[in-house]
Amino acid sequence: MSWCYVRSLVGQDIELAVCRAGRNKSLVQHFHQEAQISFVLTGWRQFLVDGCHIDVPAGSSCVLPAGVPHQGIDCAPDTVSLNLYVPAEHSIALMSMTRPLAELFPNRPSSTGTATIACVAARAGLSREGFTRRFSRHHGMPPHAYRRMLRLNDARRMLRTGTPPAEVAAATDFADQSHFGRWFRHAFGTTPSRYQFA
Repeated sequence: MSWCYVRSLVGQDIELAVCRAGRNKSLVQHFHQEAQISFVLTGWRQFLVDGCHIDVPAGSSCVLPAGVPHQGIDCAPDTVSLNLYVPAEHSIALMSMTRPLAELFPNRPSSTGTATIACVAARAGLSREGFTRRFSRHHGMPPHAYRRMLRLNDARRMLRTGTPPAEVAAATDFADQSHFGRWFRHAFGTTPSRYQFA
C-alpha cells in the first residue's frame, strides 16, 4: 500500500491518510507507541492483528492499542482514513470502550533498551534463540523487529516536529538516510519526506 498523509495544523496527533489507487501492497508488521484510532471515511481497511483479520468498512472505526503489533494488509483504492494517536498513558478510556480487543492484547513492553539480544537473553537465563522464540510468542514479533519499530516510532515523532530526515536517521541509529527511508516506507507506506511535509 502506498499512503499519503495530511496532518492537522492544530495538533500532530491527527492525520488524514489516503491510500493511492493501483498500489495494493501490504505494510510490514509494526506498532505505534500511542493508541491508534482509525476512522474509515471512504473505502475499507483490513488489518492483521495477532493472526486475526479485522475488517473496517467505511463509517466504522477500530482502536489499535499502544504497542500491539499489527499489519495493514489490504484496503480499497482511494480509501480515506482519519487516524488519531492517543498517548498510551491516556488510553485507558479507549481500552474500556473496546474491551474485547483489550483482552486480546496484554500490555506490551515500552522499551527494549540498548542491550544486545544475547545480553538480555543471558540475564533471563535463556539462549539467544530461546529468548527470541519466547519474546516472539509473547509480543507478536521478534526482538530485533520490535526494537526497530521503537526506533521508527521515535523517527515519526521527530519528523512531525520538523527535524530533517538525515538528522532523524542518525538520531535513531539507522546506517544512513536511505536505510532509514526503506524501513520507514515498509512500516508506514510513505517516505519520511512525504510524511514530514504532509
